[in-house]
Amino acid sequence: MTVKAAMKRGRVVGFSLLILLGLAPLGARALDRPLTKDDVTLLLIGGASAQKMIAVIEQRGIDFRMNPDLAKKFHDDGASDEVIDALQKASEKRTGASGPATAGAASENPSPPAPAAAEAPPASGHAPGSASSPAASQSSAEQKIAATLAETSSAPRENPSGLPLPHANPGGLPVAPLFSLPDLDGAALNLADYKGKVVLLDFWATWCGPCRSEIPGFVDLQNRYRDQGFQVIGVSVDESAKPVRKFREQYRMNYPVAMCDRNVRQLYGLSGIPTTLLIGRDGRVYSKVVGASADVGEFDQRIQALLALPASGETTRVQVGNAPALPASAPLNAQGSGAQSSAPQPSAAQNSAPASSASPGPDSPPAIASHASSASAAKSAPAPNLSDPSPEQIQQIIREFTTKEKLFKLARDAYTFHQINKVEELDADGGVSGMYQQEWDILYDDKGNRIERVTYAPLDTLKQLLISPEDLNAFRNLQPFVLTVDELPDYELKYLGHVKVDELTAYVFSVRPKELKKGRQYFQGVVWVDDRDLQIVKSEGKNVPETRTKHGENLYPRFTTYREQIDGKFWFPTYTIADDKLYFSTGPIHMKEVIRYTDYKQFKASSTVKIVTELPSANPPPKAPTAPPKKP
Repeated sequence: MTVKAAMKRGRVVGFSLLILLGLAPLGARALDRPLTKDDVTLLLIGGASAQKMIAVIEQRGIDFRMNPDLAKKFHDDGASDEVIDALQKASEKRTGASGPATAGAASENPSPPAPAAAEAPPASGHAPGSASSPAASQSSAEQKIAATLAETSSAPRENPSGLPLPHANPGGLPVAPLFSLPDLDGAALNLADYKGKVVLLDFWATWCGPCRSEIPGFVDLQNRYRDQGFQVIGVSVDESAKPVRKFREQYRMNYPVAMCDRNVRQLYGLSGIPTTLLIGRDGRVYSKVVGASADVGEFDQRIQALLALPASGETTRVQVGNAPALPASAPLNAQGSGAQSSAPQPSAAQNSAPASSASPGPDSPPAIASHASSASAAKSAPAPNLSDPSPEQIQQIIREFTTKEKLFKLARDAYTFHQINKVEELDADGGVSGMYQQEWDILYDDKGNRIERVTYAPLDTLKQLLISPEDLNAFRNLQPFVLTVDELPDYELKYLGHVKVDELTAYVFSVRPKELKKGRQYFQGVVWVDDRDLQIVKSEGKNVPETRTKHGENLYPRFTTYREQIDGKFWFPTYTIADDKLYFSTGPIHMKEVIRYTDYKQFKASSTVKIVTELPSANPPPKAPTAPPKKP
């Protein structure tokens, strides 16, 4: 949403239609054989820690030989340098080969193979996994959920720049280790030569999509602040300088770029790329963002604040080889795609009124009911099994639920329904000071074409907010969030836990876009996936990216969407709520948004609409032979 008279930038959500993947049963692999390439990929995507990965690699070994392409792929899947080193050692132990592992090109998204041996799940229907008490598991998962949702908070920090104030204790901040690396022209690039300047130090690679998306913004920052004592420095982790030189010319990079080495990687504690640091005039690290920032413009206030700070003496020299590595986490809770807030905040769902036996009001969220077939037995059911699935099973769950989401999307496109969209501006006392409302009937014409008919649209009385085309697109497509197997390559999913949500038990995943492509909107937040039906039953997050430019601002509230079973098969969105403050540069605006999806009815009149109720068979029956035409 924009403030009135602000210029808006259009964004379009695109969906591609791919062939549906077949489902395979969850299972367990043998634990005594060497790891395959797929095993390593599944462990990385499943969120296994570096320490666990290294232990498994050392214990079981690998059945493949490492090469630069594999190292690039595993890096892109989240492998740290330590994990790559362990894989390289295991490869050398197996084949007698030598040579360092290299980092490089973007990864593919291979479909995991069917497990070699299936293991029957316990009676509860949960996949086997680590054992822990339900209370402890629920608490740990809720903390992870709160930390993930804290990244989508609209509230600014007390200090809007996100940097320590000048009177704060700068001695508590880490010192940026000095280094000397060869630049792309063969000369030495010494960090010490930039003493007294504010430095944005960017560790990146040409094969990293999020890295590429940030660089035009860094070029712009260099142009705007170079005369004020600001300098961008790029450090590429590519194996060869040749593609980096080509990339520099293509993107017209106006700042120096050096080639990284193993010592500097270890010195800066690189856990992933991009990693971006803001170094003050005093040589201390004031901000560290691991992963792509949601908006490069967020660096503006931080840079301006650092340029206003005086240098407190000479930069402390830290020699390569004997200096402690910087911590992998951002010292100031940076909000990049790889960073997490260290102070979990309650989610919007936790802040909302809990469901009760009383009838909910018109703007109250529904409780997520249990399955229709088992509701009568819910009272006598034993305590739920909230054990965590294995990394291999987590990846299989992701495949299954996104494929079912594809089926649901096709099915929902064959339903008519009524949608009520309401946005309210609230004053300081919580009273409604302005309102926007539109109601739509989603119908089909006589030819089976899907149409949207506005049935109610009173006068828009919003005084400060302006409903933008991007907001209308979000009403239609993003807030009733559906994550299909088609869109899966665009998102990074991370397993957070196995929890009880209202009357159901669900697997919880964080969802964030891998790369923010110009002209597109994405969802960032958390989804709850029913562990029985493997469908999304709840989602909480916001639309990204938000835009803050000299032309205007377009901001979005954090919302929660609930689903209910409508046809006994699929979970349909029925309710979305947001109650948030949008922090525009002119001041915060408190708003509330409620969307209701009602009166779902299946459309059956046209052959152009196909309702998919089950997955296509992997081995379709052969067609009956056609009899040859009779001769006249």
